[in-house]
Amino acid sequence: MNTRLIGIAAALLAAFSAGWIAQGWRLGGQISDLRAEWAETLRQTAEANAAVILKQQKESQALAAELASLDEQRYGELRNAQQEIDRLSAAVADGTKRLSVRASCPAAGVPATTSPGGVDAGTQRIDIHPADAAAIVRITGDADACAVKLSALQDWARSVTRGN
Repeated sequence: MNTRLIGIAAALLAAFSAGWIAQGWRLGGQISDLRAEWAETLRQTAEANAAVILKQQKESQALAAELASLDEQRYGELRNAQQEIDRLSAAVADGTKRLSVRASCPAAGVPATTSPGGVDAGTQRIDIHPADAAAIVRITGDADACAVKLSALQDWARSVTRGN
């Protein structure tokens, strides 16, 4: 009976081992399939991320080019405004350009004009002191430069915030 019991035990052990091995093969196949699916998911995610990054880089490059163009345009305007300010300041300083104001009453030491009627009929013109004229030119020039800078800043802000 011992041999019979040993034979049954050996048969059970062989059946158990065969089942264990078959189950291992089946689970190994499932694990292999899961690994392949996971690798495919990672590949698709990486491709999607790469596409998003490429799109963002293109948008960033386009925005940088647009901002560079705006900078060039606005700096040109600012240079032109500064040149005009310098030219006018030099003309006021050397006396080739004089600033004057209209006066509705004669100022001390300014004779009333007897010219025929015109656009400014009934008013006299009084020259502004050269130092004051230079200060006015400088102030208006600063205002012009500030207007160009403000316009450039507004264009920059519109370009940067477009799309948000």
